Amino acid sequence: MTTKSKILNTALFAALMLAVAPVSAQAAGVNCVPIGGTALGQFFNDGKDVIGAMSGTWSATRGTVVSEKKTPTGLVLGMEHAFSTGEGGVVTTRDNVTLTTIPGQKNDYGLDIAYTVVESFGHLKGYTGTFNSYGRINTATGEAVVRYSGQLCK
Repeated sequence: MTTKSKILNTALFAALMLAVAPVSAQAAGVNCVPIGGTALGQFFNDGKDVIGAMSGTWSATRGTVVSEKKTPTGLVLGMEHAFSTGEGGVVTTRDNVTLTTIPGQKNDYGLDIAYTVVESFGHLKGYTGTFNSYGRINTATGEAVVRYSGQLCK
């Protein structure tokens, strides 16, 4: 078999797998919804709580810091959030938050969050999954800007 044939066969196999995957998920009764958007957050209560106005899937969030650990490059926080949609759906999450110092930027940190859904309500009842966000936070002002994406399934 020539190199060109191997490449063509690999490409055809990959295309077939991509085409079959959604059918397999639907056949198994799995329903997934993509989520994504942006958030502007404000920390308060000495940095232990946050509220956020959001665009995209979520319309608002509220979060609470439940643990904090200093690292050589910043902080790792354990948090819990509740996210709501304009249609009355709500998910609650447990999260791992990594804050990484930005060199030369006093009080500014890169923000990376991995959310795990622990409960869901309203039109999202029964949905589970994970999603991520990344952005920036200023610990002096408490302001945060993030972008989030992922999917939830049931």
